[in-house]
Amino acid sequence: MEFPKLHVVKQEFGKPCELNVRQTVVDELQRSGWLNLMRPGQTVVITAGSRGVACMTEVLNAVVSWVKSLGATPLILPATGSHGGGTARGQVEVLHHLGQNEESLGAPLYNRLDPIVVGEVEGCPVYADRAAVEADHIILVNRVKEHTEFIGGFESGLIKMAVVGLGRIAGAEVMHQLAVRISYVRAIEAMARVLFARLPVRGGLAILEDKANHVRRIEAVPAAAVFEREPELLREAQRHHAALPFERLDVLLVDEIGKEISGAGFDTKVIGRIMNIYEKECERPRITRIALRDLSKKTGGNAIGVGLADYVHRRVVEKMDSEMTALNCITAVAPEKGRIPISLPSDRQLLEAALRSIGMWTLPSVRLAWIVNTSNLEQLAVSPALAEEAHAKGLAVGDAGFPFPFDAAGELPGLQRVFQDFGPLKKQFKRSVESGVRP
Repeated sequence: MEFPKLHVVKQEFGKPCELNVRQTVVDELQRSGWLNLMRPGQTVVITAGSRGVACMTEVLNAVVSWVKSLGATPLILPATGSHGGGTARGQVEVLHHLGQNEESLGAPLYNRLDPIVVGEVEGCPVYADRAAVEADHIILVNRVKEHTEFIGGFESGLIKMAVVGLGRIAGAEVMHQLAVRISYVRAIEAMARVLFARLPVRGGLAILEDKANHVRRIEAVPAAAVFEREPELLREAQRHHAALPFERLDVLLVDEIGKEISGAGFDTKVIGRIMNIYEKECERPRITRIALRDLSKKTGGNAIGVGLADYVHRRVVEKMDSEMTALNCITAVAPEKGRIPISLPSDRQLLEAALRSIGMWTLPSVRLAWIVNTSNLEQLAVSPALAEEAHAKGLAVGDAGFPFPFDAAGELPGLQRVFQDFGPLKKQFKRSVESGVRP
């Protein structure tokens, strides 16, 4: 099969904000009013999630330092739901994978798992770990962004961190079960209100990022304002959420998925596939076939989201930790996301299979894009048809096409490697940007 040539396309995400993370965290904590609540010797539980938030280690370290300066005792709670195999040890290891340990954070990581029922919602128990129940204070820390499983007034942020984070695996299981009956938004909000009422939650630090996943700003939200403020923060986050620059694709080739990239492996809002039996699907983009090449190193074998692809490279299946993936999918009431698609032994065969199942196409007409992962969208490689469309939209486009760089075995290097190592591409891309040459 003959493949289309590729052009480099670059979306302009702007320069990252020059934010002094540590000073911003301290300023927000001082502004929060929590200073007057904390006393020497008291225990302060600080949540740490499993997402790959670039500034998270620095944020957590700054919170720990601030708590210590008050004479209180900080404790990091692995607030990771069912991740890490749903075990205390596994969840500590998840944080270690993200570079978060006692040395980097300056506080111990809670290494037990002890869920306690603290209330009830529509006949379902509401759980919190004993560490949270016995704490004198709780500070939630999380990024506010769109959620991978539902669309609502609030999605991923401080409210969800309370339910799935403080509740750990038991909280995650019950929340998802209740969501089947009454929807994600209603289940999370109802359970969170119980937790905020029964536990010493002082509020949270909301992290907001730009389109390139750099921290843009951080805001301390008092507990009394969380349910009103978080929907406003979500709307702000949505304005800075990166997306593919195309409404319709025939084939999307993806280098990797992983838990640190998105809770569902893929960012479902980027690929337009949620695949959840009790939540509506995204309206766009529309992608006919998704081909997946690999799992990320940091995902630790958790391949949730593999079922969102149509074809995968055999290495994905070989690296997959079936038990860990099953636990995450079952807990999330999303077995669809753990289904194994047709697997192929090489990248060439993977791409051929995808192209053979999109209907009639030609080299000039096929709409194909290749990305690193769904959180890295500033630069991508596309077929000529999409290069034309990108140019018409005012995006920077490389002027000369280049072939898929298959080796003798039909394997591809990672797209990041293509961008880094293919010197001529850098030159032609620079020329096209400067001259506005059309592909």
